[in-house]
Amino acid sequence: MFDLLLKNARIVDGSGNPWIKGDVAVEGNKIVAMGDLGAAAAKRTIDVAGSVVAPGFIDLHSHSDVTFSDFPRGESMITQGITTQLVGNCGMSPFPIVPERIDLLKSYIFFSGPSLSFDWNDAATFMKHLDSLPLSGNVALQVGHGAVRIAAMGYDNRVPTESELAFMKKLVAESFEAGVFGFSSGLIYVPGSYSQTPELVALAEVGQRYGGFYSSHIRGEGQTLLEAVDEALTVGKEAGVGVQLSHHKAAGKNNWGKVKTSLQMIDQARAAGQDVQADQYPYTAGSTTLTALLPQWALEGGVAAMKERLRNPETYARIKASIANQEADSGASQFSIDTIMIGKVADGPFQAYEGKMVTEIAEIRGEDPVDTALLMLRDTPGGIAMIVFIMSEDDIKEVMQHPVVSIGTDGTGINPTAGGKPHPRTYGTFPRVLGKYVRDEKILTLEEAIRKMTSLPARRLGRFDMGLIRPGCQADLVVFDPENVNEGTSYADPHQYARGISHVIVNGQVVIENGQDTGVNAGRVLRRGQA
Repeated sequence: MFDLLLKNARIVDGSGNPWIKGDVAVEGNKIVAMGDLGAAAAKRTIDVAGSVVAPGFIDLHSHSDVTFSDFPRGESMITQGITTQLVGNCGMSPFPIVPERIDLLKSYIFFSGPSLSFDWNDAATFMKHLDSLPLSGNVALQVGHGAVRIAAMGYDNRVPTESELAFMKKLVAESFEAGVFGFSSGLIYVPGSYSQTPELVALAEVGQRYGGFYSSHIRGEGQTLLEAVDEALTVGKEAGVGVQLSHHKAAGKNNWGKVKTSLQMIDQARAAGQDVQADQYPYTAGSTTLTALLPQWALEGGVAAMKERLRNPETYARIKASIANQEADSGASQFSIDTIMIGKVADGPFQAYEGKMVTEIAEIRGEDPVDTALLMLRDTPGGIAMIVFIMSEDDIKEVMQHPVVSIGTDGTGINPTAGGKPHPRTYGTFPRVLGKYVRDEKILTLEEAIRKMTSLPARRLGRFDMGLIRPGCQADLVVFDPENVNEGTSYADPHQYARGISHVIVNGQVVIENGQDTGVNAGRVLRRGQA
């Protein structure tokens, strides 16, 4: 007798093959049978007639490692069918920790939740922390270059010494030995932006010994997009590791269309034998910290040093001029001030402006918009998340159709009590693809979209027992209505759960039933090299 039987399904198995009608049987945490199972008996049978059954979605670009302590259920993720999240992206992992630099790490992880205690030391102890939480879904980890660099040399804008580089290699090796899957970089963020390519190669080489990969929020997604893609490919080639280009895009109207060339670069690298993939969220707006607007030099020494520069009239004027002139070393080179919406303000008087454009706030306050942004950064005690409207819909479709581009949220697992105005990708990325781009606009077939959400990202993780509906594979499954699935969320009203997803099964246990969280703690921390 099976433990669970899903009957009369439209099975989209994750391979890209055409769907079939049939049943899916589960015993324990494994799929044990599929097809026409007739009158097979099960402890529990769910008739899913009219619905699609697919492998659970795998999100290769999540930042939920900094919100799990507050939101271990990760409701915004699990309700959109995500059963596994890869965290530690963009060079930002909450480990390793060197006690004397812990405050620098805390300020670096700018969107961390209030309960992120930082009472661990390394990947192994952070994994134990996650093990103790009532997780709804699975978690895989990466170690972040920015965190490693802070541990070794703080926010110094220089090449590491021989001993500092050796220490960074040690920290990366210890992370892989604990079971992380990859080494990530965030090269628009200080201090990662202060690194040079040889440093990245040396650290990525450590991951090569463990079968890891290199993921990168590349050094520029605007004017320098192609040069930045080339650098990531160089790191992968010289280190001998696979490359994952994070949230691939061309930012800023003057750069729209460049993705045609960047995708050709991926194809050329793969034709030469290099393992290269990318991921994407399906929105024309991105989201990051408001500090990304600043010139790189303004953040040297950390957030506290940045605030002091904003209090000094001379350096304030230099920073403002860099942004106003859209100089190459400032975020304004790829997103102008009139594209910025304030998503969440950690604390302070500016919280009242969440959900408003900076230009709108400036008008209310009677200020120049650049002054408004700088004063917010100067006078807000915590972090400020922004949403920036910088991408082309045509580019999104171009990237989405490329065969080695998977779907990722670049979001965090939260629920409506988190407040603020988070990017709607946090709640709606995967159902948006299934509704808007598959059903309504037919940019992708259903089978190809599911492949990009399941087996393609599973291969990046080196997991051949995930991302497919096959006997012996992990019983991570999602059930949805293809005619009604949609994101449910918006920029104006982001805290809305996805619609049309009825059931989510993690490790053989029903976590979402009829759209509601059952409270079952089915998730686990995945460790590289362990089944």
